[in-house]
Amino acid sequence: MKNNIVIFFLSCIGGIIFFSAHIPLPWTIGPLVTTLLWKTIRKKPIHWPKSIRNIGLIFLGYAMGSPFTLQVGQQILDQLPGMLLTTFTTMTLSLLAGWFTCRFTGVGMINGLVGSIPGGLSQMAVICEEIDGADVAVVTLMQITRVLTVVFIVPMLAIYGLSNNSTPLPLFASTASLQFEQFLPFGIVCIISAFLARVIRIPTPYLMGPVIGTIALIIQGYNAPHLPQYITALAQIFIGIRMGADITFDGLTNWKSIVSYSFGGVIFVIAGSLGIDYILVKLYGIPFLTAFISTAPGGITEMGLTAMTVHADVSLVVAYQLFRLLSMLLIGIPLLRWWLGKKAVHKTLQPTL
Repeated sequence: MKNNIVIFFLSCIGGIIFFSAHIPLPWTIGPLVTTLLWKTIRKKPIHWPKSIRNIGLIFLGYAMGSPFTLQVGQQILDQLPGMLLTTFTTMTLSLLAGWFTCRFTGVGMINGLVGSIPGGLSQMAVICEEIDGADVAVVTLMQITRVLTVVFIVPMLAIYGLSNNSTPLPLFASTASLQFEQFLPFGIVCIISAFLARVIRIPTPYLMGPVIGTIALIIQGYNAPHLPQYITALAQIFIGIRMGADITFDGLTNWKSIVSYSFGGVIFVIAGSLGIDYILVKLYGIPFLTAFISTAPGGITEMGLTAMTVHADVSLVVAYQLFRLLSMLLIGIPLLRWWLGKKAVHKTLQPTL
């Protein structure tokens, strides 16, 4: 408990420093970097409870679901072809980048492909345990590199390159207090939906459960009150600490090479997605900034936060990111697992000379 209190206050200081330096997502990246530095200095792992991280995800899930309207829902239905195009393109570019990583680092075809897929970090780590020949450490390192690269680069481009309207969230701001009576039904539904999402195995349940639950209440006619900024910032701190605590390079002698090629692969995917962004703008008339964040190979949490910061269409960004993640988990991963298994069987049946 004492160590958790120490890292929490250090992370708050890290967030303040990053906020003062105008770094994107300061209340996520600041605690992440602070946790990494503290863990490196102490040369001991940091145990940050998942339950605290999950509390942060529930609040962020509510914040991301609250802008939803029926008009936004119709817009999402109209853009399903664009979501299919985006998912197919991102998957193809990611697998190509994974092949290059495999080719030049020697991590193996299985690790290169699974490690490059832009799914959820925790989901990829679990899935690779079910694939023969996959190395959990290598896949996790590649996924962490992807997430960190996207977390740093996409918000930087979105805020300083594509947007003239960004408002980093201060930890304590003079905003109206939370309207408890209005928020109470949303709070209850968010908690229940988070656990239901976990039971039925929805990806990132403590985030997506509240998003879905919040949207369901809005459709029923409830008005979703705004969260005070300090609650949103605290939620990001909880998540950033956990991300920093999960990162480790132990047991990987060639980690520098893996990180370098994984980083290059992510840059390649981001650059390739810009072409898709242009097509989405022409097809649907959505702002280029929203299209850019929607197609970025990041996670729902990070891209949702970025969209909130630059005042992009949060609901549309979450919809694109969720559609891609579900497509990866329900279709892409099973197909890749089948192909890798078929290739392994074919290799074992080949006669040796």
